Amino acid sequence: MAIVKMKRLRLLGLRADREQLLRPLQSLGCVEISEPAIDLSGPEWSALAKPEGSGLAKAKEQSQQLESALEILAKYAPSRDGLLSARPTLTEKQLFDDSVYASGLSAAWQITDAERALAVCQAEQAKLQTQKASLEPWSPLDVPLETEGSATAAILFGAVPSKVEFSAVEGAVGQATELAQLFPAGSDQDLRYFLLVCHNSALSDCTEAMRPFGFSRVTLRSWKGTAADNIRLLDNQIAAQERQMAEHKQHIVSMGGKRNLLRQCADRAAQEIGREENKARLIDTEEAFLLEGWLPADKESALSKLLGGFACAWETAEPAPEEYPEVPVKLKNNLITRSMNTITEMYSLPAYDGIDPNPLMAPFFILFFGMIMADMGYGLLMIIASAVVLMKKKPKNPNFMEMVLWCGISTVLWGAASGGFFGDMIPQLISMINPESTFEMPSLFTALDNIVEIMIGSLVLGVIQVFTGMAISVWKKTKDGEFIDALFNEISWWIILAGLAMFLCTMMLAGVPAVLGTVGKVMLAAGFLMLAVGGTREAKGFGKFTSFIGIIYNGVTGFFSDILSYIRLMALMVSGSVIASVFNTLGATTGVVPVFFIISLLGNVLNMALSLLGAYVHDLRLQCLEFFGRFYQEGGKPYQPLNIDTQYVDIIKEEN
Repeated sequence: MAIVKMKRLRLLGLRADREQLLRPLQSLGCVEISEPAIDLSGPEWSALAKPEGSGLAKAKEQSQQLESALEILAKYAPSRDGLLSARPTLTEKQLFDDSVYASGLSAAWQITDAERALAVCQAEQAKLQTQKASLEPWSPLDVPLETEGSATAAILFGAVPSKVEFSAVEGAVGQATELAQLFPAGSDQDLRYFLLVCHNSALSDCTEAMRPFGFSRVTLRSWKGTAADNIRLLDNQIAAQERQMAEHKQHIVSMGGKRNLLRQCADRAAQEIGREENKARLIDTEEAFLLEGWLPADKESALSKLLGGFACAWETAEPAPEEYPEVPVKLKNNLITRSMNTITEMYSLPAYDGIDPNPLMAPFFILFFGMIMADMGYGLLMIIASAVVLMKKKPKNPNFMEMVLWCGISTVLWGAASGGFFGDMIPQLISMINPESTFEMPSLFTALDNIVEIMIGSLVLGVIQVFTGMAISVWKKTKDGEFIDALFNEISWWIILAGLAMFLCTMMLAGVPAVLGTVGKVMLAAGFLMLAVGGTREAKGFGKFTSFIGIIYNGVTGFFSDILSYIRLMALMVSGSVIASVFNTLGATTGVVPVFFIISLLGNVLNMALSLLGAYVHDLRLQCLEFFGRFYQEGGKPYQPLNIDTQYVDIIKEEN
């Protein structure tokens, strides 16, 4: 597997054919249109221009309308689609059917219009309810609200804070004049309301008497009739608004059957946006247009067949090395290694002239993940869950669920090797039923009894991956004409480590020929000499010594720290096994089988969740730091061709 070879495309076509050409290009889905490196502000390019953008604005407006309609339906008529429901399938002809698109836009306008009318009714109802709330304190009074008094008597609607006792206000007015009377109304959380009737000559005395109590005058001149009459009128108006709101809601709910149509049209609008955005990257003259971009080399014949039906001139060319940073990167992987795209795309795509890390990383990632989990029960759940999602939901990007599937298979195999099935659930259950049982799950090793062996195995796996990364680095440097750099770096350390291994064998193992130790010493000396020459060839004077010491220190500490990082494989495997055993033991202490299952399953669910998180994070760390750091050249630009990319439906290719 490798990085797909790309070619630069330049195309000159008739402006009259532009729209007719972009649609089949989108259907072909292999051309990434890029911005030409032309500064249109220069006078020499005054005859060139960008295509007008009204089509993009229209497509975005239609897309927003359709998505708004779907959001409204989700609020008032929720979808009953199952979590694992597969998306409907359409042909491209059905997706781009103009009559269907017009019908969907019409339905979207109806839904949004109904929602706007509903919002108007809700606002009007809120206004009426506020008015009703302002009149309710006056409902006990059988007095027209527009009453203003007469030539000799004054009528005044007033209020004081609710904490003031009405009797106190009434007493103060009585002491001020005998020509006045207060009539209590209602109250609310803040104010206490009343009606003042007095002789015109006593109005000033009354207001002065009430001022210390926080008196304020209430204006109700906009109302005609009593408060009770107006409240009844408002109730009728509120009920009418409620009926209109119900009608609008019912209309929206009745449009729920249009959801799939709206989704299809939303996907159609998204394709229009994509095509218009790509069109904006073209360069126009009065009669022609220029297109520049990239396409995979293996798609050139398909493009040639397509362009044969248009009056245009085009060419492809291999990218020059200085163009590599601009070349989009597409990875070509198989069924297993493509699942690693989840990691590669999250980290960073490789440079165009770099190495596709997926085939190199996949065996290690899957192996390490299974080693950390190491439980048949957990692995079976991972396999079942991922298989159900892949078969039922059929996600457009299955990479993550495929990664879960492969890691689940690895987890089952490691669980079979270590005898783990939801920890030690089966032996604990059997011992509850038959206390004299000595049943143990068959295994090659166990996480609790073979910790040292597992630790050594983890370190060995670390050595293998680190040396694999170094070997890839040597291969790449040799391919790029940098063998000398590989010789004085990776190869020098291989010689040193091989010599050290030979020397230690003669020191620690009896019966090993002494000549092996002599060869080891020679290799150690040769390796250190190569490091000294290679690592200090650009230094001068005393700097050669300090450079050599730095190379030795950084190399030794780097190797040991990187390899020791793989001990986390052992630590996580053991911790997961211990946690599962603890919960199983807690359940077994009850002596009741149903209670045992409840405690054990709850504990194992928690343990599995923590183990999945730990396995993913730490496995990812080992790949990105210890492995990628040896050879990986990042910084690739994602390949984003003009294609049909749908969210709600799946497109099936029509047979020609």
